[in-house]
Amino acid sequence: MSADVQTELRRLLTLLFDGALGDSDRGRLESLLASDTDARRLYLEYADVHARLLVRHTPPAVPAPPRSERPFRRARYALVAGVTLALSLLLQLFLPRPPAEPLAKTSNAVPAADYVATLSHAAECEWEQDRAGLCSGARLPPGEYRLRAGVARFQFDSGPALTLQGPATLRLESAVAAALPTGRVVFADDETTSGFELHTPHATLADIGTEYAVAVGPEGEEVHVFDGTVVRSERTGDRATAERLAAGQARRYGPGPAASGAFIRLDPGRFARRLPQSLTAPDPLTGLLAYEGFSYTDAGGLQLGTANGGTGWGGPWKPGFARPADDRGRSPLNVTEGLTRPGVSVPPVGGCFDFVGFAKYYRRLKTPVRLDADGVYYLSFLVRRHGPPADPLNAVSVLLRTGDELERDESGEGADLRARLNIGIDKTNDLFAYLGRRGSRVPLPLTSGETYLLTAKIVASRAHPDQVFVRVYGPDEAVDRGEPAAWSATGRPIETDLVFEWLEVHINSKTRQSVDEVRIGTTWSSVAGCWTTPAAPSP
Repeated sequence: MSADVQTELRRLLTLLFDGALGDSDRGRLESLLASDTDARRLYLEYADVHARLLVRHTPPAVPAPPRSERPFRRARYALVAGVTLALSLLLQLFLPRPPAEPLAKTSNAVPAADYVATLSHAAECEWEQDRAGLCSGARLPPGEYRLRAGVARFQFDSGPALTLQGPATLRLESAVAAALPTGRVVFADDETTSGFELHTPHATLADIGTEYAVAVGPEGEEVHVFDGTVVRSERTGDRATAERLAAGQARRYGPGPAASGAFIRLDPGRFARRLPQSLTAPDPLTGLLAYEGFSYTDAGGLQLGTANGGTGWGGPWKPGFARPADDRGRSPLNVTEGLTRPGVSVPPVGGCFDFVGFAKYYRRLKTPVRLDADGVYYLSFLVRRHGPPADPLNAVSVLLRTGDELERDESGEGADLRARLNIGIDKTNDLFAYLGRRGSRVPLPLTSGETYLLTAKIVASRAHPDQVFVRVYGPDEAVDRGEPAAWSATGRPIETDLVFEWLEVHINSKTRQSVDEVRIGTTWSSVAGCWTTPAAPSP
């Protein structure tokens, strides 16, 4: 455990035993305890000291206990109770927890955010058996990841990216630390992110706005610095051994912990500094589960239940209701105007979902979005708000709903917001993302009359929390060719086993709102690839 981590841990433990630990600090404390044996040992020491202090300074109860009761025995019992409590808390943190019912888990249980990174690229990778289900976009908790073959990129929540080249082993320790027991990795960071430590068997590497590569093998370790500065310190803890490597330098170190280093030739070609072209330009249709472009000729198709276009659906649109904001009744299906983005080669295929008032319609997915199994899903749609808000609600959104919850809602038994995923914009211009009624809300500077692309990532896991991320692209903003490293809004992690079988388009506003080009898929390119501009030819 580094000195900085130990200082942070002591601060968190002080807050814990003073009863002043907040939700964000609690999540950080649990992450430290989960990833470091020394941290758990320090936790037990604090619990022991705290129990002793309670015995020493707590005044006697009134009336005073009989003289026959021995103070030593009371102190011993209090100490045992304190340590037992500490052990109990540790067991609660690290022993497997039995699965709960979906709605019960969604209602109140909000687990700690134990993810530290995202596997942003993992196509054509071969992992060891215990990680065989990993896919691009997966959220990653602390642990060891052994790559047999291929190139994988880890995007850490603190900002840096590590590109691992198989065969190699990478151990994620926290959002600001990782270890490379064996193999090759390229580290990329800039001066705007927090400090990151990469541990090798015999050293710790700290960066200063750096791109560098590390190779670890039986013969020793190599460090190649392409940009910025790297500070290498031996794991002996002796600060005097720290050395700085500048851009353009490379050194090789022997296999022993105190082996001296020798300058060698910088060799960028040995390392995967860039992802293969096949990974950065995947087929946009690969992974597409459902698409709706509202290409219809009958304006009454939604209300009549005959609108059955697009792909990946289990039937036509199901009539919900459409209550116009005035007495000039109109259909929510606009068959003459569609939405698109400037500068892309994908023209609008037809109309759009377009309304002023309160309207919602549903459509069954042929392939459900399952949060009861490991997986990653993506959602995208175009949205336009045609004027400033004329009412406080002013909402437009796309929802995913379970079949049971929708049936109860339609029968009048009442809706259950815990069984929904809701992504959209409301009020003045608030972007929101809610899963099980827990999520986030972010104000955005959107312009009336402009078309925006809303993209969402839905992380599903059996053993870890589910989570939603949303990214909004402006009309002139280039869409990322790969999953973005930063999101406009990040939902709170939550454990749930919901299975979404229905998609709903929802408008509730006295201002005209439009939705078009709805896509659901299992890859980023399947929902956003059609909106990216062609890559410039290589020089």
